[in-house]
Amino acid sequence: MDPLMCTRSLPALLLLLVHTMAFGQAALQWGPVQDCNAPGEGGLRPRITLSGDGLPVVLWGKSNPASNLVATGNGPGFAAPVEVSLPGLMPAVADWMGSSIAAQGDTVWVVMKATPEEGRPTYVRRSTDGGTTWGDTLRVDPFDGLVSRFPSIAITGSGGPVVQYMQFDSGYYGARQVVCRMVNGAFQPPVQVSTPFAQGDVCDCCPNQVVTAGQEVAALYRNAGSNIRVMWAATSTDGGTTFPNGALVDSTGWVFPACPSSGPDGLITDDSLRYVWMSGANNGNKVYLGSAALPGLGNDRAALVHPGQPANLQQNFPRIAGLGDTLGIVWQQTYLGQAEILFSWSVTGPAGLSLPDTVNVDLSGAQRTPDIAYANGTFHLIWSEGTSQVRYRTATITNGVGIVERDGPQLRPWPDPATDVLHLGGRWSRVQVLDLAGRVVLTDARPGKELVVASLPAGTYVLLAHDPSGNQATATFRKH
Repeated sequence: MDPLMCTRSLPALLLLLVHTMAFGQAALQWGPVQDCNAPGEGGLRPRITLSGDGLPVVLWGKSNPASNLVATGNGPGFAAPVEVSLPGLMPAVADWMGSSIAAQGDTVWVVMKATPEEGRPTYVRRSTDGGTTWGDTLRVDPFDGLVSRFPSIAITGSGGPVVQYMQFDSGYYGARQVVCRMVNGAFQPPVQVSTPFAQGDVCDCCPNQVVTAGQEVAALYRNAGSNIRVMWAATSTDGGTTFPNGALVDSTGWVFPACPSSGPDGLITDDSLRYVWMSGANNGNKVYLGSAALPGLGNDRAALVHPGQPANLQQNFPRIAGLGDTLGIVWQQTYLGQAEILFSWSVTGPAGLSLPDTVNVDLSGAQRTPDIAYANGTFHLIWSEGTSQVRYRTATITNGVGIVERDGPQLRPWPDPATDVLHLGGRWSRVQVLDLAGRVVLTDARPGKELVVASLPAGTYVLLAHDPSGNQATATFRKH
């Protein structure tokens, strides 16, 4: 987002919300590889989110004993890991499935499935200080006699988490996908998101992914009807209360009479759902990028992320992050027995994807199961070094001559709509609120991380904020 003048009209403000690259040709500036933990402290299926200050918060699994740990970044390195699983609630962890993490500002949520999986619940824990300390556990799935598995988590614009998980009848029969949302501190009964749309069972060994943007929610999963292992999505525009739309979003038609143990990832940007997945339909296991219009999932398009590769080069476990036309995709690539982490990116949408670059510097060992987050012009990437350690690296967009190109400081207000207090996401030194006529209706010179909006009439507003360096950002929000 570009710098804005407070005297501009509202149409000009909205035009300047569009992401642009101002100077020259975009390039990447790579940061050094950092260790998130010590060797032997676990590295199963790591996941990353960003705190309100843009610092990485990393979750991973450890197998002996089964546990989940979180480490928070502090710039030069990472703090000592904190265990977020509890005695008596040992989580299901593996290098292809496990727990999930999401953040909004400094509120971080982790969702875990307790073992043994057929008889134990799915539960969440919350941190309100960016992942340093954690509160009590809260059960997600109801006491309905059904089995839950493979949870993923995201946060809506109102600040409430939504959890997608696989639901079974006793004995692991009738696999289907459901979504639960939190209301007033408790999870509501699950909403079916696969059975109304996809025929047959879902893939009972494939993790899912729920993604959000404001009150829009998309539930992604792999189906398994007649052994056709393809991706489907269901969408909601009311924060996960209902899912009236569902569709096939994968045209590869992969027929596979075994378990691929690999699921999708996605992001919502503007009026589109972008998603990545692995399919073995053509020329071996390869990573695809798809795009579908929201909310109806029409006009879906899909293409290989890196076409023209030999059949014995295997790609898997893709993840995606971005904002607007900026996007990055990371995946595991195995060739002649050697596993590496590959990364492709674009500032012009899916059509502009770069040729892949290798993320890991150490070419020995097996680099596996990566993840990615994006904010303020920087991609944050993590991966498992074998299964015993997690590593981290950044890739910052530049203009090709060493000047860092950013989208501008990111203003991510919530809840939306707001009632009394609007949380800003990040730290800000001056904030103004404009009405739809472009008039300044509220100013706060020292808001910190939140803004009191109780005095504003109900309506839609434009928010202008300066960070401590003087950079400016803008966003819109609604007031109840």
